[in-house]
Amino acid sequence: RNQTVRAGWARVNQARYIANQVRAARMPQIQLTGEYLIGKQLFAGLGEIRSQRATGSIPVSYEVDMFARRAREHQGAKLDAEAARLDQEALAITISAEVAEAWFDSINARIEVAVVKEQLETDLRFLELVELRYREGLNSAVDVHQQRQRVASQRALLALADAQIDLTDQRLSVLLGEAPGRPFPVDGKVLPDIGPTPDIEAPASLLQARPDIKAVQKRVEAEDRRVAATVGARLPTITLEFRPDYTWLNAETSVSPEEKVFGWQWQAGGRFSVPIFDGIAGWSAIKAQREVLSQLAELYSETILTGLIEVESTLVLERQERLRIQYLEDEFRLANVTLGATRDRYRAGLSDFLPVLTALATRQRSELQLVAARRQLVSYRVQLYRALGGAWPEEFGEPEDE
Repeated sequence: RNQTVRAGWARVNQARYIANQVRAARMPQIQLTGEYLIGKQLFAGLGEIRSQRATGSIPVSYEVDMFARRAREHQGAKLDAEAARLDQEALAITISAEVAEAWFDSINARIEVAVVKEQLETDLRFLELVELRYREGLNSAVDVHQQRQRVASQRALLALADAQIDLTDQRLSVLLGEAPGRPFPVDGKVLPDIGPTPDIEAPASLLQARPDIKAVQKRVEAEDRRVAATVGARLPTITLEFRPDYTWLNAETSVSPEEKVFGWQWQAGGRFSVPIFDGIAGWSAIKAQREVLSQLAELYSETILTGLIEVESTLVLERQERLRIQYLEDEFRLANVTLGATRDRYRAGLSDFLPVLTALATRQRSELQLVAARRQLVSYRVQLYRALGGAWPEEFGEPEDE
């Protein structure tokens, strides 16, 4: 239902219809023509001549494709249509990746809201403790103001996190081709366990599964056919023609009675043509077509290299993100230990509230960084699947041809 995908199908059909148009040049061309004329003429000795004339014809012509010029043009157009179909698969993979990212963003937004709410409850408990000790004269009003500021900051962060839930749901709705407002069964969902980083390499043969690379390859083949067709345009052509005609004539003069004549006639023959001199138009057309082929060949190589870089980059990023998560988990564990130690010293009256406030802020920042890192790890796996192209299911059906 995604509008971008549906527009892509229209481009696929357009390419196929263009291929049909090119194919038509390989077939006989048949027309039906007709003409009806009324006239009046003056001749010396005959006086006035009034006439009615009606003709009908079905001309047939056929170009003998001696050097396969029309066949090469048709092959190029068919390859363009196949490339458009592969572009559609690449587009579908892209949209699927975006849907997956939006789905995981929606889950992660709710996880962040839950974390921020828990942090807010912790801040409120510390605020109660600080206010109690302030009433007992054990700390200053500055500590109370600092913790109230911390609570206000967490409430602002919670409002922002709540907004992210609506934004991610709206983005998911649009990607699914629906108006915003649809509820999604996201509550209670967790990010998936993606397993270990796959130990793979990315040779060019592996990237042949990517439809975008195969699409560029098809376009290179199509342009190669067009170069051959352009060369064929400089060679002789023979066109066979057959023209049956029917004529009806009604003529009347001032000195003779009305006469009617009608009958059939036909003509058949062939036409031979070969370009002799056209300046350098034909030569330039061949050279220009070859340059287009060279451009596409370079683009094909660049697309393969880009695919290799995408695979290698996502593998490196995923491995490094796993290492980063390990460090963040250590940091979060140590932040909890630090917070507990500073809280105990504060309750025992051995320190003021500032170390507790610092340890609390560090712990909460570390926890949110850990949540974001786990979400980023899933994103890298999505990017890896997208970079590898994968095997698109056969049930990726096409809309019915009307």
